[in-house]
Order: sequence, then C-alpha cells, then structure tokens
Amino acid sequence: MFLKSKNSFTVNGDTVYISHKGWTSLAFATYREDYYQELTSYTWSINNGYPYNRTLGGGLHRYMMAKWYGDDVLKDMTQHGYVVDHMNNNHMDCQICNLEFLKANRNTAKGQYLDKENRLQQGIALSIFKDFTTRLYQITIGFNDNIMYKGKYVNSLKLLYDCDYSIVILDAEKIITLYDNEHKIDLSYLCFCDYIIDYSLDFELMEEEKNQPIIIREGEAYLVLGNGTSIIESVPYKKGWIPTQNDFDK
Repeated sequence: MFLKSKNSFTVNGDTVYISHKGWTSLAFATYREDYYQELTSYTWSINNGYPYNRTLGGGLHRYMMAKWYGDDVLKDMTQHGYVVDHMNNNHMDCQICNLEFLKANRNTAKGQYLDKENRLQQGIALSIFKDFTTRLYQITIGFNDNIMYKGKYVNSLKLLYDCDYSIVILDAEKIITLYDNEHKIDLSYLCFCDYIIDYSLDFELMEEEKNQPIIIREGEAYLVLGNGTSIIESVPYKKGWIPTQNDFDK
C-alpha cells in the first residue's frame, strides 16, 4: 500500500531535511538511496524531543544506526547496555556522523557535564564527529576568541582520534574545562593522533571594519572573528581524513 507522509523532505547534498507543521526546528538525516523511499513514506512525529515513528522501530537515530551498522549490531549493542548518543546533543540531528553507541551511564554523564558546559562556552565552539568511512573520530574547535599559536591567530583546530569514543569524550571535557578555567588550549595531555590548524588570513583592517562581522576583499567575503560581532557555532569535520606523520610539539 502506498503511504503518504505528513512530513516535508528536502535533500541537499548528503543531508535530508525533515519538517512538519508545528515543529520549531528541522530534523536531519543522512541521505542514502536504498532507504530514502522508506524514510520519506512514513510520518515522523516528535516523542520526548526525538523524531519518532513506531512502524520503523522508534527514534530516527536508531533507524539510522540500523541502516548504517545493521539491525543485528543495533540489537546486540542495545542488549549490552548501549544507547545511541547524539554527539552534539541535538536530538533532531540524526546524521550518521553525529551518532555513536555509548554506554547508558556514560551517555548520562556526558549530558550532565560536557553537553551542558559546551553549550555555555562561547569562546570556543567544540564539536565531535565520527566519519563512517574511516571509523575515526574528530574533535573540531572554532575560535571566537583571539587565540594565537606560533605567533599567528587561529580560526579553527581539528583533532583526529583512533580510539574508543569514551576517550574522545574525556578529551573534549578536558578542553572545555581548561578553556573555561584558564582561557587557553593545551594539547599536551590529549590522545589525538593527527591535527589540522586553520590560521586566520593576515588582513590589515581599516578602522571602520574592525567591528564589522564580514569584510570584502577582491570580491570575496571573509568572516571577522574576535570582535564579538561574528560567532562560529560549529566547524565541520574533514571527510576521509586518515593519520599522517605531523610533527606537533605536544
């Protein structure tokens, strides 16, 4: 029988945007051709803050994990006390890069500390991702404050992890705690295996530009950070990134 969903669906790149009359925000899922027709044939409602459809097994986050890891893996992990964690704590964001299995008690602890503290921290924008193609994790940090390394201002920092997800969470907590207490980043005691630093472009700002959120140079628009008028909320992860032999003085 042909089903007609009451949701609206839009695909942009590899992301499916899901909306519904009365929702205050969009839901997100990762696009894949083999399940797209099924995903869009049913109506997704909101149940305790989660996109939900009983026929498709419950929450959209669990539906996505079953499609990407397999029903047997999802069932086995659930039986062993794991839940599906939203890395950015946004229950509407069910992209596969935002989902990972995590012990239920660790998921609770993450919600009580890291997720809350990260939401309150405005000086840096920290995000955690998992690249399904490499099975590696990344912590990305966007700097809204003026942070320098080796004499140059830094826009963003990406850290690559080849370890258990719980260790990545602990590193994220260390970063947030130290920045909150001492207003600095110290990577010497973290467990990453590779890194990428994105430095700010060296522009001389005119006086009238110093408080502007965006400036134009040769037809290109650039975000001006560190003056309180522009805010980075999240830095995307680098897809397909595998470790290299970077020389970093931890």
